[in-house]
Amino acid sequence: MKSHMIDSEVYKDLYGTDKIRSIFTDQSMVQKWIDFEKALAKIEAQYGVIPKEASDEIQRKGKIEHFNLQEICKDIVFTSHPLVPFIKQYQNLCEENYGEYIHYGATTQDVIDTAFILQLKEAYEVIVDQTEKFIEVLTISTRKYSDTIMAGRTHGQHALPITLGYKMACWLAEMKRNYTRLKEIEDRVFIGQFSGAAGTLASLGPDAMMLREALIKELDLNVPIITWHTNRDNIAELANTYSLIAGAIGKIANEIINLQRTELREIEEGFQDGKIGSSTMPHKRNPMVCEYIVGLSRLVRMQVPLIHDSLVQEHERDMGLWLVELEVMPEMSIYISKMLYDMTNIIENLRVYENQMRENIDITKGLILSEKLMFELSTFIGKQTAHEVVYKACMRSYENNTSLSQEIMLEDQVNKILSKDKVDEILNPMNYLGLCKQFTQNVLDSEEKYAICKN
Repeated sequence: MKSHMIDSEVYKDLYGTDKIRSIFTDQSMVQKWIDFEKALAKIEAQYGVIPKEASDEIQRKGKIEHFNLQEICKDIVFTSHPLVPFIKQYQNLCEENYGEYIHYGATTQDVIDTAFILQLKEAYEVIVDQTEKFIEVLTISTRKYSDTIMAGRTHGQHALPITLGYKMACWLAEMKRNYTRLKEIEDRVFIGQFSGAAGTLASLGPDAMMLREALIKELDLNVPIITWHTNRDNIAELANTYSLIAGAIGKIANEIINLQRTELREIEEGFQDGKIGSSTMPHKRNPMVCEYIVGLSRLVRMQVPLIHDSLVQEHERDMGLWLVELEVMPEMSIYISKMLYDMTNIIENLRVYENQMRENIDITKGLILSEKLMFELSTFIGKQTAHEVVYKACMRSYENNTSLSQEIMLEDQVNKILSKDKVDEILNPMNYLGLCKQFTQNVLDSEEKYAICKN
């Protein structure tokens, strides 16, 4: 029986992909417990802490197919301990009493934390690759639409003309910053844990520090300078970064939803025959995938307070808060991966209606260029006076459903200065794109730090 939407046979592919889900299965988790115990035995044998024969037997029996996960689950409930049933089962698998050397000098949290970090690292590598792919696809679209003019909107209303490339460049710049953040935190987040009962490794004597370093490097993790049993800022930093990515992608999805509104219809997420928008309204072409992404974005961002709550722990171990991390971080990883996967496909297959964008600019009959007209007039009559004159003309245009050009020429302070042809030239949106082109190119050229992180 599956009771979580991530694993639902009906809805699971709306929440994640098989690739990212497989990283957080029970089999994957237990295999990483095994990997920890095998690596520990190998290093301890090298340092003479346990017999080499014991290490060899632990390596031989350390295969997931040898373990009974149902029995482990049952015994965890019986013992109320999250790892001892696994250790016992591993011990019983080993011959010649070599199972006595399993978990030598370690504590439960060493195994659970390190295995968890290994899972998160595996998922992180998928997410980094997906982020790179998304940036590549978004870069192509930004360049493609760098000259596609559209209405810029503030407070939901027409503001000034912009280009679609400029809008996408804003998205791209944010995603490049998020990629940089992803790479910058890698060394701090993916650290191993091996510190023993109270974090001092007292049980392993004078070679403990070297043994600890060798074990963590064997698992291809970074070595922390001190125990982090109750210092969870590395987990929180990963959650924070995923939340920023979720916010960026959720914003893009929400913008597409808004620009796909029937009244605007400037862009549309990819459509293919058979995609259904409604069970009762056959005409609907809804931005369904974007809506799923917005939902996942909320699920990711709302998890961050839970992770931050786990920063407040007691003494040298506080097991109750493990439950939060073990639940929340896999969910965040799965959702972020799915968001990146879907948004990459959306941008690749985005439908852009350039003619509609141009028509929408004209629905306010020149009002979108009121700022340009005001500044042109300010040369002759001053900025504040120009604002008042243009404001009056704009308000009449709204009320009378007339053009700004028509209304401004009724103003004596204007018609004595500017001809009708000059006003029409001023109100041409192609002549007032500001730094759209330059800003877009800045983002397209901003490869240096992104490339350094990528390499």
